[in-house]
Amino acid sequence: MKLSTLHLVLFMMLASSAVFVFGQGRPYEGPDDPAGDIAAVREGYMTGNRVFLYFQNTTELSDWPEVDVSRWPNDYTGTKMTDGINILICAEVFLENDTIPVTDPNIIASRNDLDTLWYCQTAFRGGLDLNPEGTLQWGFYPVFGYFRNDETNEYPAMSNLPNSWPPDGWPSTGGQLKWPGVWNGRFGLGVMYADLETYFVANDAQDQEYLEDTDTLKYYPRPGKFIGDKKPDVTIQKGAPWGGIGVRVETRGYQWANPLVRDAIFFEYNVANISDYDLPSVGFGFHVDNGIGNENNDELGYYDTYLDLAFSWDIDETGQYGVRTGLMGIAFLESPGIAFDGVDNDEDGIVDEQRDNKATALIGATDGYEDLDKFLTFYRLNEADLKEHWDADEDQDWMDGDDLDQDGSYSDLENPGDDVGLDGIGAAELNYPGPDEGECNHKPDFVEGVGCEPNFAVTDISESDMLGLTAFTLFHVQEEYHGRPRTFHQDWVMYQLVATGMFTLSIEQISNLIEVFGSGPFSLFKGRTERISMAMLHSFDDLGQLQQDPPVAPIMFELKRVVQMIYEKDYRFAQPPKMPTLTATAGDGEVVLTWDDMADTRSREPFLGGANDFEGYKLIRATDKKFQDAMVVTDGYGTPALYKPIFQCDKIDHKTGFTDFGLLNGMGYYLGEDTGIQHYYVDKNVQNGITYYYGIIAYDYGISDSIAPPGIAPSENNLVIELDEAEEVRQYGKNVAIVTPH
Repeated sequence: MKLSTLHLVLFMMLASSAVFVFGQGRPYEGPDDPAGDIAAVREGYMTGNRVFLYFQNTTELSDWPEVDVSRWPNDYTGTKMTDGINILICAEVFLENDTIPVTDPNIIASRNDLDTLWYCQTAFRGGLDLNPEGTLQWGFYPVFGYFRNDETNEYPAMSNLPNSWPPDGWPSTGGQLKWPGVWNGRFGLGVMYADLETYFVANDAQDQEYLEDTDTLKYYPRPGKFIGDKKPDVTIQKGAPWGGIGVRVETRGYQWANPLVRDAIFFEYNVANISDYDLPSVGFGFHVDNGIGNENNDELGYYDTYLDLAFSWDIDETGQYGVRTGLMGIAFLESPGIAFDGVDNDEDGIVDEQRDNKATALIGATDGYEDLDKFLTFYRLNEADLKEHWDADEDQDWMDGDDLDQDGSYSDLENPGDDVGLDGIGAAELNYPGPDEGECNHKPDFVEGVGCEPNFAVTDISESDMLGLTAFTLFHVQEEYHGRPRTFHQDWVMYQLVATGMFTLSIEQISNLIEVFGSGPFSLFKGRTERISMAMLHSFDDLGQLQQDPPVAPIMFELKRVVQMIYEKDYRFAQPPKMPTLTATAGDGEVVLTWDDMADTRSREPFLGGANDFEGYKLIRATDKKFQDAMVVTDGYGTPALYKPIFQCDKIDHKTGFTDFGLLNGMGYYLGEDTGIQHYYVDKNVQNGITYYYGIIAYDYGISDSIAPPGIAPSENNLVIELDEAEEVRQYGKNVAIVTPH
């Protein structure tokens, strides 16, 4: 396995900037996780909006041939939209004398006697390398410690299920734990910007491909570490050396119920090199197995390079059982950052931004920029907007606080800005536990594994010199590449698709489509973390427009615009009011419904500086478990879009009628008529013996186009009833009640 001509060309490119990049590794400072374990596999469901998605905490999304693993819309009119999506982490490893790693790009480019090993690290239902007995896949396995592991919980950690959280706290730096009993939010202690979030961690320790075979070539990413060292009761391959390439994958999934983005799911991945060696040639990507309508060989697809969006559709808009199908798109949002090559890869006027560097000194307003004009254009700023700033706050969006009485802390009457400490929250937050490390020191703070202040380092996506999308391939599921099947156990093939700049696209052939996105090659230095993220999008677009050349999908394109806005706001999108708790009491020919005042008294909107933007309540009644018979309000395209309430009340604040901003496919949101707020309703329009499903929805007044052009529609609580395989109710949200009058 020697270096090919292609690999030499790629490494000459890497080596040309080696003076900047070599030697940037460091000890890993995050959680010291045990090896992943098949016993830690848990199944979850994303049900936070109109997209239903089954997933495993292995990083695999959806499945095949099961039917009820993805569905859009999530009602009885919906259909399966994908057979599977998974992250790909591909790498080349170079060895001399069979086992000694060589990581310096200069040396690699200058020698032709090195051996090469290829890796494709992933988790999928099939196609992976297996152990010699054929009983165990060599791929990602989830890590214990990131969910409650007892008989009371069968889920990965979900933001809406406190019983799924690890009771003793979340893994932090080394073997320490943090924040017991509180959600480990991306932006801080208990912070939930999305309506539904999941969080889990996996690693590749169990991959023994180059350690158990008879080949003399062997790569030990963490010499001296063995499976079971950290957790002796590991259930598979105990005592084997730590395998793979030594990567840790931290995954978060997000859903918002806001009408503008309720047809999308976001997934964000932090990939850390926890090995003892730099990885000089790496590519990150996604593998998407289409399955629209749960039928094979009747899909078309297209890729828009301007939007970084791939979308596919059923050729006749008809899926299994005659159900109408829509489009399923994958938006590529974030790629790894190349922080040590001396090049402005994302062309924002800044060279080598980082999301893990520490603030060390205040610098001048225009210091730190290679091209000031390009920086101002990229971030839509004027030179007058610039200020003295900390060197690691490259985009100048971290805001200091106003300690008016100069007592070294912020009261709830003072504005802390972003200077809130490592737990990410300040005195005005409802779950504020008191001052913590970094709070009110007038400096942005970040400690890996512990936390980070807002608009800085890991919480600020723009502080990264992103490489961008460098490869995309759309192909038939059985198509070969250079005479080899494009399956995961062909590591070399997958590396070519992800990391070598390949763009191939053909929409002429109707088939069972596979899409592979990629970003690379780049160096993943030991101890460092790089990121990749995407969003799944869904829409009903006109089939005639899709048959044009190129295809046109205006609803999908608008959804991509909103998704992009959420991403560029660091996943801080408008939040609905706090979810109320609904109680229903059955009577003779009536149902008495009451709810608490959590929404109207305790809601906060980050977009509006923490203001309470609660506006009103809508009470929904249905006779089916998915509230489908209440979803009768249509958008501008005639598609059912909103629930019709049986009762609505709103604040007396002169915000009435329909909104004229943040339109949902041409439709405004009805705010009410200043009727005043109440917390009860007696429904007498019911029949004894019939089961009714009620939901109380709190909504806000939205964000006008003067604040966030072209405006954000009012946000409202989602209604969730989770069903099992027999369509029986597994669980439901606290704003839902099920009752049978008698």
